[in-house]
Amino acid sequence: MMESIALAKAIEIRSLAREEQWRRNEDLFYLDNGGDPSPFFQWLGRMFAAARSRYRVMEKADRPEMGRSACDSKSSCGQAACSRM
Repeated sequence: MMESIALAKAIEIRSLAREEQWRRNEDLFYLDNGGDPSPFFQWLGRMFAAARSRYRVMEKADRPEMGRSACDSKSSCGQAACSRM
């Protein structure tokens, strides 16, 4: 029990000393904490971006007006692409 308390106190003293060094030298903080994210988070971000882009494409293609023709009436149609007989 006493060893774990001593270890916790040593870790606390070391982290306080490191924070004091960071206050004096801001570049040291960024050198310690400015590393690349883990490969798992990079992979997760890429998967999220791919799923989001697929969702947007499907959202645009799945509009309810796509099956309806612009020339559904019996009168003449003003669009050149519509040809009814």
